[in-house]
Amino acid sequence: MGIHDEYGKTLLRQIDNVVTDGPSVAINLGAGQRARIDGAIPNELAIEVESRTSKQVRGAVLDLILHHAPKKLLILVPMYMAQPCRDQCANILGRFLEQKNYRVIILEGTGDNPSVDRDITKIRSAINELVV
Repeated sequence: MGIHDEYGKTLLRQIDNVVTDGPSVAINLGAGQRARIDGAIPNELAIEVESRTSKQVRGAVLDLILHHAPKKLLILVPMYMAQPCRDQCANILGRFLEQKNYRVIILEGTGDNPSVDRDITKIRSAINELVV
């Protein structure tokens, strides 16, 4: 799983204005250590990359919901989940946010079979739709 998550995170680090470290990616859960998301555009957009099973991906959705940024982007690396997972996550986010404030996208590539140019374009497009 690590190679697939790392593929998505590597793409994220190539996007202008996205930070992947520091207080902008921290989530205060009220006890213990802070949780972290994979990236953010500070005070605007929370971004999470996931390649795991649907059950684990839905846990990442909770991190997005709890992050203070008003807009959310979930990036799925298509390794262990399928379109139903994307639809479930969009449905969950839609219970908390207006549709204009979130996106769930599925990349074309994986850690084993990258599609860097198309996937970066897909991520940038989703960010541009959300951050106007």
